[in-house]
Amino acid sequence: MVAAFITLWAGVGILVGTTLALCVERLLTAASPVSRAVRLAVALSTALTFGVLAWRFGHQFDLLPYSVLAALGVALGVIDVIEQRLPSVLIYSGVTVIGALLATSAILHSRGPDFLRAVIGMAVVALLYLVLALASGGGLGAGDVKLGGLLGLTLGWLSWSALVTATVLGWLAAALVLLALRATRRRRQGSLLPMGPFLLLGALITIAAVPT
Repeated sequence: MVAAFITLWAGVGILVGTTLALCVERLLTAASPVSRAVRLAVALSTALTFGVLAWRFGHQFDLLPYSVLAALGVALGVIDVIEQRLPSVLIYSGVTVIGALLATSAILHSRGPDFLRAVIGMAVVALLYLVLALASGGGLGAGDVKLGGLLGLTLGWLSWSALVTATVLGWLAAALVLLALRATRRRRQGSLLPMGPFLLLGALITIAAVPT
C-alpha cells in the first residue's frame, strides 16, 4: 500500500514536472529554447522529489505544502543554474501557496505554535541573507534573499533544528563544490556560484531526514 502511494505520487510528480518544464522555458530570458534533456531532467527530478516526500509524509497534510516546495524548487534550481537568477514570481507564489497551506494545517490540526515558528523562521532567514547580501557586495543576490525567506517558512514549520541543519547543509555543499571546481581549475577565482540549487538541496535532504 505504501509503495503504491509513493509510485502514484511520483507519477503526479512527472505530470507536474512536465508542466513545469514549459514554465521554465517561458521564464528563461535566453533566446534559445529549453532542450529535451532539460525538460526530461525537470520531469524526472520532480518525480523523484515527489516520491521521496510521499515516503516521508505518507498521507499527512504536510505532503501538500512540501510537494509545492519541491515542484517550485526544481524550476528555481534549473533557472538558477542556467541564468544565475531566481524569478520572483515563483518565490512569491511559493510563499503565498505554502503559507496558505501551512495556515490551513495550523487551524485544522491545532498547530498554531508551528505556524508562528514558520513565520518567524521566514523573517529570520530572509534578514540574515539580506545582511549577507549587503556585506558580500553582490556575492548573494536578491533572489537568494527571497528564497531564504521561502525556505525559512517551510523549514521553520518542522523545527528550529531543521531550519539550521538545512541552511548549514546548503552552504557546506556550495563551499565543497566551489573548492572542487577551483582545484580542478574549472572556475576562475572570484567567479560566482549559483546558491539556489544548494540551498534547495540542503532543504530537501533535511525535510526527508528529519523525523515527524
